Amino acid sequence: MFLGKVVGTVWSTKRVANLGSLRMLLVHPVDLSVATNENLVVCADVIGAGVGELVICAYGHAARMALGSNPDISVEAAVIGIVDELETSPEFKSKVPPAFPGAKEPDHGDQ
Repeated sequence: MFLGKVVGTVWSTKRVANLGSLRMLLVHPVDLSVATNENLVVCADVIGAGVGELVICAYGHAARMALGSNPDISVEAAVIGIVDELETSPEFKSKVPPAFPGAKEPDHGDQ
């Protein structure tokens, strides 16, 4: 799995039949230990993520399982969640790239 930011939608009028009307998003993976990755990944989306949202994506068999009961679907990556918030330790917060504006430190109350 990886975290990424949806940066666009991919439109394809001709596609293999087993994809049906599955929506495809362009996702920019983020390497939290360094910086924004230069690569883009086309991910199938059945949960309704939109441009600008932070998402959790799966690859391979896990992606196909997330899309339903058809293990033969022609998909390598899928959006499996929309990130509401990213909680990090104080040391790690400075390393979180700007692609994750919702990142915050854990709230441990009055310790």
